[in-house]
Amino acid sequence: MKKIFYLMLVALTVGMFTACDDDDENTPQINNPEPKEQWGKTLRGDNQTLLAFPDIYADYWEYTYSYKDNPNIGLRLTGKFPKSRFFNFTVYNDETQIDVSSIEDVNIQPDDSSINPYVKETDDYGANGYTIYIIPANTPASARASMKNVCEFPEDVNMVSIFMRLYLAKQYSGDEYGGVDMPAIQAFDVTTGEEVDFPKREVCNIHESLNLPPMDFSADLPQLPFMRAPLSLMYPNSPAEYLFARIKLNEGEVATFRFIPPTAPKSVSEYATADVRYWSICLGSAETYSYASIYDKEMPKVDKEGFVTFIIADANSAKLPDLQAKAEANDGTYILTWNRKEQGDGILALYRNMVINENYPHSMRKLMESVPLAAAGGDMSGFNPMKMIAMLAMGNWGPQGYKFSEDDFLSDSFNYANIRRMK
Repeated sequence: MKKIFYLMLVALTVGMFTACDDDDENTPQINNPEPKEQWGKTLRGDNQTLLAFPDIYADYWEYTYSYKDNPNIGLRLTGKFPKSRFFNFTVYNDETQIDVSSIEDVNIQPDDSSINPYVKETDDYGANGYTIYIIPANTPASARASMKNVCEFPEDVNMVSIFMRLYLAKQYSGDEYGGVDMPAIQAFDVTTGEEVDFPKREVCNIHESLNLPPMDFSADLPQLPFMRAPLSLMYPNSPAEYLFARIKLNEGEVATFRFIPPTAPKSVSEYATADVRYWSICLGSAETYSYASIYDKEMPKVDKEGFVTFIIADANSAKLPDLQAKAEANDGTYILTWNRKEQGDGILALYRNMVINENYPHSMRKLMESVPLAAAGGDMSGFNPMKMIAMLAMGNWGPQGYKFSEDDFLSDSFNYANIRRMK
């Protein structure tokens, strides 16, 4: 009798394990690659592989999927806070290359038991986690209820692109990723909440069909007005504001411009009060590659009137040492070199402000109108100078420049005030 009972118990136990195995076999496996395989390669501004005048101190990553082929599919991003000056996610309609939503570092609510290191200072950024949801606008309220950080896109978008940007990650953490792994992407059905297979990564238009404005550098005027860049193209970074000037740098010339710069933070404790989170000057070619950048920390001094002055000089000029010596002898003057032989004589100077502080009174977005694409290409018909020329719209905070011969700039009688003249 005991033997029969023992055999029945063994059979029952084996049956239970077999049933468990059957359940495991019937559970569908979610196809989800490792995070670095989910995102595209690093898009770097410092190696002349990325178009659209990128900042040399920024790194980008994108993931693009077809919402048309994956209706009702949202994304959950989970990661650790990277160490950098600035960090955000932006969602784009990839077909139009226009941003539809974004979330900036200070607005990301941390996971439970974590802090946001862009709000509260800490040495260990990577010990703190976040979760972000990328969802269509028609996501049910019941599904949204538990979501802290949401980026939304219209449900009629066919191709959705998500960009992650880091500024000064290498300078702050020693590597381009900010000292942490890339965030993991998990797809889910917004109507049921169930996790689903990772949607196929599509080719983002930033790689092959970028909507670039016309670049005309044939005008050879000495005045160098700065204008607000047209932002409805080229995957704009939502909090970034841009001014540009087209420059034709001839042999024996320097291009100069000056303005009063915004304040930038020296630590996280100043993020809430600084004028901007970050600002920089970049020089790009007619092909829209960036070859030179300088950012706020590299320009610690201003002159006695509060201005910074930039001198763009030919890297091949025999007088470059003299130009550099004069710049170093004058507080707030900085030299940017340009190789005319290799990069051509057409230069686009781009002034970038990362504006998080909504109370900043000298915001380009508040004070200026963007120039139409025709004006960006040189057609100035219908141009409104009072709203489209930076010096007129922003006063001393708006850059304005002028071209001089190298000898004129090196002269002892050179007057810095002449740089901002418009005639």
